[in-house]
Amino acid sequence: MDHRELDQELRRHNTIEAKQRLTRRNIEEFGGQEMTLPPGERVPRLPEHLFFRQGDYHISKHHRFAAMPEHTHSFIELNYMYSGRCRQRIGGSDIELTQGQICLLDTDMPHSISILDEDDILINILMRKETLSAAFLTRLGIDGRLTDFLVNAQSPSTAHDRYLLFRSEHCLNLHHILASLMCEYFDPREFSADMISGYMVIVFTELMRVLNQDPALSGLPLTKRADLLEILQYLERHFRHCSLKDLAAHFNFNPNYLGNLLKKSTGKTFGELVQEHRMAYAALLLTSSGRSIGEIAGECGYESLSFFHKKFIERYGLTPLLYRKHNQTT
Repeated sequence: MDHRELDQELRRHNTIEAKQRLTRRNIEEFGGQEMTLPPGERVPRLPEHLFFRQGDYHISKHHRFAAMPEHTHSFIELNYMYSGRCRQRIGGSDIELTQGQICLLDTDMPHSISILDEDDILINILMRKETLSAAFLTRLGIDGRLTDFLVNAQSPSTAHDRYLLFRSEHCLNLHHILASLMCEYFDPREFSADMISGYMVIVFTELMRVLNQDPALSGLPLTKRADLLEILQYLERHFRHCSLKDLAAHFNFNPNYLGNLLKKSTGKTFGELVQEHRMAYAALLLTSSGRSIGEIAGECGYESLSFFHKKFIERYGLTPLLYRKHNQTT
């Protein structure tokens, strides 16, 4: 699929749109399973398990010709106005997205979408909050406002009641990247999952540029979340042999305070963050090098080969050898 074919596909009426065009009533894509009302809540909550059967991302065109009622969900949502415009109500505020603009929604944010007409093409990019791991965040540059938003979105101990509006209508490179991202998702090929993950990092990096160039946001101070990102980036570079004591000393923190800060901000302990980096690096070495399993374990900071096997199986569901056989690229 190329960008021209993508455009044709997005503008074509699908089965649900054909029905909504006649009735002007919202038709639930999953047969009534998604707009469930949890006990004690007033706003329906979309179940996460319906959307992430293919991985960490779910990308879809928002169905036109009927309004989407107010709802919430536990995942992060990026709304991209591919064509036309739309009106949304987010947490009690009315906003309008025009062609090329993006809205990023935190988890648990109540929102609804008004009726989209023929030329109004809205793309929903959904992300599980677990996708915003330390490994993902440290691939981004440091930007106070966006970093604060992303770290907050995956933290279990903060309020989730925010959204960001990006005036990205003139960011042509971003639109090109998003189109390529959709082509990989809607017409998957070999390595499409890796391409999608890479594109998402570029998308968020481009969005940081948009924020920095927005005069309405000029002069905003960097937040403490940016300091946290520096800590996570340091941990990514030194995960093989870094201890909590070493990390705390480098940033002039008390080790107990830093450990609590990491747990509160990321939902993971220091040890869990280290394991996350070690496992990701081990998987990379297994698929891109000819090193032995023992050499890879040592390179990733494991003195015990059996412990490395145990942790790797817990993370990937396969032994290192089977993982290599299934994913070898060289």
